[in-house]
Amino acid sequence: MATDPMAGLRKTQLMMSITERAVRAWRLGEWALLHQVRPDGSSAPPDPRPFMPDRGSSLAFDDLDFTPDLGKNPVTSTARYPVMTAAENLVGAAQAHSASLQEGRTNVVSLGSLCRCAIEGAAKTVWLLAPTVRTERRARCRGFIQSERQPQQSFLRIEARVLAKRQSDGLPADLPNFQRHRDEYDERQVLISALPKSERTKPPSNSSDIVSWSAKWIDANPPAHASDELPLGMELGADRFYSIGSSFVHGFKWMTDYIRDDEATLKVVAEGFAAAVVMTECAVCLFEAQATNAARAAVRRANYPDWLAPTVAAWLPRYQ
Repeated sequence: MATDPMAGLRKTQLMMSITERAVRAWRLGEWALLHQVRPDGSSAPPDPRPFMPDRGSSLAFDDLDFTPDLGKNPVTSTARYPVMTAAENLVGAAQAHSASLQEGRTNVVSLGSLCRCAIEGAAKTVWLLAPTVRTERRARCRGFIQSERQPQQSFLRIEARVLAKRQSDGLPADLPNFQRHRDEYDERQVLISALPKSERTKPPSNSSDIVSWSAKWIDANPPAHASDELPLGMELGADRFYSIGSSFVHGFKWMTDYIRDDEATLKVVAEGFAAAVVMTECAVCLFEAQATNAARAAVRRANYPDWLAPTVAAWLPRYQ
């Protein structure tokens, strides 16, 4: 059988592409964990204060006097959490990639699963923050919190059984704390449900639809820092990998029909990392653009990766 003399070069290029995005993932992870990165590349201890929205910024006004019963800074905290989880998943993917290099193998399932989770988490932040109208961003915040009702209800039912079992076995069971959380959960749901539907916009019920919506938005608003990284466009790139990644996350074997050799495996990993990193970076850019007061942009310390600055600067004016 004839060998392809260029196969080795292509595989090397794919490995270099994956490694470059893995490096970018680490920097996003420091942003997620509230670590300022010093000029020498070391990280300061976590401190949330420098990461808070500026006074007079879009996010600060979103939070101002907005549904106080939902807690402090509801829009900011609701929008930041999904992209924080996305960045942490990317860090995990980068660590898995590093381990695979040392061990001489490719961890396609772990990398694919983590990148798919990152795409989904980052897409939720994009969906929450993309609208330029404040009332719509606030409505999406309420609707997003309301949409958590079903998964949280499932947890509450299971946790009640766990605590009952612990109590019957004579083990410690913090029932008062559990009841407090359940009461707070019920109060939030009642509060939001009482509002007109126009003031609470739920996200699409299917996560793949959130990914598609956010990817389309990115295609319509190309990020200056990554405009040439997805030749198929963000929508096709994200949708394709989110579909591929389902086989890794849910244990479906159909994907094995498409991964027959090392090069095919590396292509899947490279495409997944590209889509996940760009989606996460765009979510960070949206957050930072809305956390910055344009009048103070020159003095606000940029805690996000410096390569994102052109996109943050381009998106900043639309949210002032």
